[in-house]
Amino acid sequence: MLAARPAARPAAGRLALALVVAPVLVAGCKDRHAAHDDAAPRATADAGAAIRDAAPRDAPGDAIAGGPWPRLARFPIIDPVRVIALPARPDVPRFDVGGPAIAGDVAIVSSSQLGFAAVDWRRGALVWTRPAGLHVAPPIDSPQGVILISDCAAPVEVADALLGCIRVVTRSGIDQGYAAIHGKRVEAFAGSPGSQDVWLDGDRAVRWRRGDLAVSVDLITGVATPTTAAPPPLRVSYRTHTWEISRTEQAIVARERGKVAWQTRRPYTALLGAVYLAELTPMIRVANVGVFGGWAELNLLDIDATGSLHGQAAFPVPAISALGHAVDAVGNTAIAVRMDSSLRHDFIVGYAANALLMYVYPLPEIPRADPVGVAIASDAVLVFHDGDTFTVLPELSSPPTAPGAPRTPSQNPTP
Repeated sequence: MLAARPAARPAAGRLALALVVAPVLVAGCKDRHAAHDDAAPRATADAGAAIRDAAPRDAPGDAIAGGPWPRLARFPIIDPVRVIALPARPDVPRFDVGGPAIAGDVAIVSSSQLGFAAVDWRRGALVWTRPAGLHVAPPIDSPQGVILISDCAAPVEVADALLGCIRVVTRSGIDQGYAAIHGKRVEAFAGSPGSQDVWLDGDRAVRWRRGDLAVSVDLITGVATPTTAAPPPLRVSYRTHTWEISRTEQAIVARERGKVAWQTRRPYTALLGAVYLAELTPMIRVANVGVFGGWAELNLLDIDATGSLHGQAAFPVPAISALGHAVDAVGNTAIAVRMDSSLRHDFIVGYAANALLMYVYPLPEIPRADPVGVAIASDAVLVFHDGDTFTVLPELSSPPTAPGAPRTPSQNPTP
């Protein structure tokens, strides 16, 4: 097993950032809602100046012999706990990849070249596999079992439009159900291009999005009906309040009881999840990719979920886009980042819930056109990349002495 931490690591004081983001709120009334002025881009860029100024000024894609890429040289770089090669078929085109989805003690991934596979990341073992057609959707865990959606592996006859097949298995891989996905008025979805997502949709259905279209699929009958393609809102509860947080092209918007409670004054690249720190109200974690001070960066910011002036920001990392992300129950965050336009320099950056940058891990330096899947378990960060490789990275919890020790959502006071 490789070392989980670098021998020489920058002091936590230099990497931890507890800046207060001071969004200017507009007082709300019946016809006017509070709005965040998340003025943190300047504060965040200034906070990253120490790393930027210390980093070598080589071209972003140049390699350093025996070391990381120059723009990552000043970050704590870790080795993987283990790398697991999965039995993919190189003679099959890699149309789609998905996962990992954590289901108990296994993580399930999907790929056109391997179908579905469950991996025991602690032992580095393949637990079970299931066949699939050429196109696969991301797997998802549910109370009914692990849900697997793909093109049908064998011919299926239905009276209306056929979209694929849905299989439900137990976490140990035992088949629970199998049905063709079919429906009326869903022909456009069948040929819709674009990335895919699968979300739970009530007790007995899933919502399957492909590009700009989505269908709701009954887990028992496989009947599909058109539905909204908007992702489910992020729900955050604190004391007597519950906010539903969503991202639009213009802003991050928080609604309470159907009405806008607050919203930001600028858009963000991604709504990541919620953060729960001891003795603090919950925060909403967002990411923004852009050019700041002449550098292309990914900035990570936390906004108070109540709409107050409190928040925090983290040191930025060099980036032109985000390829995937995961956030656990307390706010520990892992993001797959594309550093430059070469398509060869992608890495994982891990942040603790208190915005401490824990580490970066450069992915293999190869041309990469596929998404990178990320999940966070209690004891590891799990990464599925290149259609056939499962990489296990160290956990993300910050040291116990770091400010703002995280706590689980169930520990929030709810009088």
